[in-house]
Amino acid sequence: MNPVHGGEGSGTALRLQEHTSMTQDGEEGTKSLVTGGEASADVLMTQLCPLRLEEVVTKNALYMMACRSTAQATSEENPSEACGTIRQDVGEKEDKVQPALEMVALNDWKKLKELGKDVSGPGQKTNSFHSQKLMVVKQIVKHIKSLPQDSLDSHSSAVRCQGMQLITDCSKAKPPLEGKEKLDVVIVCVASIFALPSIEALQRQEGHKVNVKDLYNQTVDALEVMLRALLSEKPNPAELQNFLDHLAPWMTSEKAHERARAVITSVCLLQAAAESPQFCMSHKFPRLGLLIGRLALRVGDPEKEIGRQAMEGLYFLYSLMWCQKEPERKMGSVTAVLHQMPQKILGIYKPTRTCENISEIVKRFGQFLSPDQMADLLLTAVESLKEASESTIEASKTILNVILEKYKQKIQMEVPKIVDRIHSQLRAIHHSHARQVVMMALCLLAHAFLEEVSTALLKCPLPLDRDAAGMWRTLAKTEAICHSHRLLDVLLKELQERPSTSEDRAFIIPLAAASALCEVLSVSMCTQAVTRFYPRLLMALLVQVHYTIGLSLPDSGVSRKELIPACCVVKTVKTLLLKMGCHYEFTAVEKEGGWELLTSSEEHHRGVGLLARAMVHYSCCQLWRILYLLVPFLERGDKQHKLTAMAFFVELLHMPQAKRLPEKYSVLRLLKGLTDPDPVIRALCVKGLITMADWPGKEIKVLVPAMINSLCGVDGRLVVEALADVKKILRGLDVASYVGCITSLLRLLFDDERVSVRSAAISLFGKMVKKVKKTQGLMKEEDVLDSLIPLLLHLQEGNPDLAEKCKNALDECSRVLEWRLPKQVGNGKAWHNHQEDVDEICQYLVKKHQENVQKFLFQSQCYLSSTQPSLRRAAAMFIALAGLLHDPEASVCIFAAQAHDRVLAIYWKLKYGLVEQHKVNSDSAEKHKSPPNPPATEGTSSRLCNALNLWKLAAKH
Repeated sequence: MNPVHGGEGSGTALRLQEHTSMTQDGEEGTKSLVTGGEASADVLMTQLCPLRLEEVVTKNALYMMACRSTAQATSEENPSEACGTIRQDVGEKEDKVQPALEMVALNDWKKLKELGKDVSGPGQKTNSFHSQKLMVVKQIVKHIKSLPQDSLDSHSSAVRCQGMQLITDCSKAKPPLEGKEKLDVVIVCVASIFALPSIEALQRQEGHKVNVKDLYNQTVDALEVMLRALLSEKPNPAELQNFLDHLAPWMTSEKAHERARAVITSVCLLQAAAESPQFCMSHKFPRLGLLIGRLALRVGDPEKEIGRQAMEGLYFLYSLMWCQKEPERKMGSVTAVLHQMPQKILGIYKPTRTCENISEIVKRFGQFLSPDQMADLLLTAVESLKEASESTIEASKTILNVILEKYKQKIQMEVPKIVDRIHSQLRAIHHSHARQVVMMALCLLAHAFLEEVSTALLKCPLPLDRDAAGMWRTLAKTEAICHSHRLLDVLLKELQERPSTSEDRAFIIPLAAASALCEVLSVSMCTQAVTRFYPRLLMALLVQVHYTIGLSLPDSGVSRKELIPACCVVKTVKTLLLKMGCHYEFTAVEKEGGWELLTSSEEHHRGVGLLARAMVHYSCCQLWRILYLLVPFLERGDKQHKLTAMAFFVELLHMPQAKRLPEKYSVLRLLKGLTDPDPVIRALCVKGLITMADWPGKEIKVLVPAMINSLCGVDGRLVVEALADVKKILRGLDVASYVGCITSLLRLLFDDERVSVRSAAISLFGKMVKKVKKTQGLMKEEDVLDSLIPLLLHLQEGNPDLAEKCKNALDECSRVLEWRLPKQVGNGKAWHNHQEDVDEICQYLVKKHQENVQKFLFQSQCYLSSTQPSLRRAAAMFIALAGLLHDPEASVCIFAAQAHDRVLAIYWKLKYGLVEQHKVNSDSAEKHKSPPNPPATEGTSSRLCNALNLWKLAAKH
């Protein structure tokens, strides 16, 4: 009886006899190809020969191989008699090709015999024989593949059996089958049988006409004999592993009969290897962990017979491993080794306690496994969780528990591979219990090797998919339960690195850490740990936002959809603030567009400052910890690091606790920043020093010149932001030069191209003047006068908000100068619609400060080249220069001409005494004489002098 199958078909006529040992010699011990005599040969020739009648070469090869096999069985000394038997069998069916085939068989028999016996013969003959052998095998495989796989009758069974038996005999002839040819034989023959319906279903199809069970057993016996023969060509662990790998997909089938067939055939191969003296154990199994895992999982199969057979296979496998460890044991009794020692060590199969069996199997086999093989065993268990059966899930859970409890040190170096495979397998695991088992394994692995697990998870593609995010949340929950902060330590360490895409994906791990932190923060149990790390996490994230602005990820680093790195980190910042309960701060930043500022390379420091101001305003928790953390932050790191830290630090100086900072960490540090090459850093330091101006014991006023000098050449917007609280510094100033250097800097910004900067500068100027008293002498009259013309002209820009700020500043200037400006200055009317207002203002300025008229004209002349038509128009009307009669802006030309004509009219009246209300003498010839025309062209200096003279005349008039 078949030791593996048992069954009723063991005595069938199609079973090959005396095939109990594998031999390398192709001639010795070879029996008849067909034990059924003439009838079976007839079947073979009827089914196989007509495959391609037109392919004479292939038929020749097939018949020659058949002749050779039959001749061996009949009489090696009489090849003519053997070929005669073939002729008798197939003569009637192949009348047309019979003569040719007879001649080939008779003439080449001795030649084929010699080729089969001696591989060391002439290479040409060997190659010819091998090519004929390959053609035979290919035709057999092709015909078996064409057989139906939904039924089994005597016809298809005979074809399968005869084809596989012929392949078995072919395997005795050297050289052996290799590569794709052997692979095709195994895959096609296995699938042809394993894919058949169950025996019960087949029997229902055929009724009582055929004993399907006998036919099936005969077919399976032929398959096993063929596989044994093919294995005997290369009896070593690698070849056995290849055969078993082709059976593996069937071992996980949802159909019980397919799993049973795969397990039984696997046991057959393992038994053949264990019982063969020629099986070479000098080489190791390349994937031993896979073999153990597949069989161990089947031990827990709900079908008890499958479990028993899988246990039997593990006995054989254990004996092979034991013999490999102690080769001398191979010399003893095979039966004793195979049936006594493994059963005693692994235990007897217990259908009701299979988990105990599996646990013992993993423990006992663990001593033979290398780290990568142990990892393969673990991953085999994980992969099996795609099956939905509870028995498989429990078996996998048992394997994972034993490995991670008893052999975890063995797999330390394999952790990255394990984590990566777990992540890739999770998407195919849908059963909730199975996913829980995977996550349990991940937690056990992380408990021993958290840093390795976290680092491996950080290499998952971005943005994180559902499975990777779930793995991070699971780790976070586990750490929270254990009251451990190791996970946040790992993430914080990575967040403090600078990302880059210049070399490989390893440099974007900080971005992956930000994404992972976002998932960790979503776990409610982590609040306590996050609170402890909050200041460092917040600052690391803000710096990371700065790092990732404009960062382009490589194609391999992004999956499924486009990812903007800076926005990804900002999302984590938002999550962190909400986690810490900073809801008001979050809303304030949202309203002011702070999140968009953070992701802008030019505005990042403003976004950081906005967030810090909101946190100070709402007294956010942990601010004092952030303040003291920033003290060392300012001294280290690169440009982005220092800039982000400085922007936050300057805003925190508004906190009461900041006044307790030692001078070396506050004033001196900001004073050092005034010489920084980065203008943003310099502006922020000025802003911080102004904030400290009213701190007790801090002498900030002496630093005003250095502060103003540091702002030279700095962007106007930065300047007005730095001087936003400049009024604080006026309280302690007693030297006019200090105020003058500030106002001079602000006046330069009156003409900035950005209306926001102009408006802010004018507003600050007005506030400074408002704080100055005439008696203090803090502001020179000259500084005030220098601002009058710019303020007057900017009134005409057409911007109501700017005009209001100009009017306020002019009011403060008139207060300091003890003037009373004409009411036309503040009426808000446009000069081009009310030209008389311009005349009134001009006459007032000339009367009040006739000595400064030339200065006023020069100041006005600067605006003639302004980029704003409204300023050129106002300047033209103010000084009435003829040069603007050709300005590209039509309105400027018109009002320049009108102003010019008005001033000329006054000039002629004054020159000829033609004053208003004088009577004209009608009979005087001189009174009818036209006044002389002015010169056609004038130089700039002459025009300016003329304008100056006209102003003086207009003032007298």
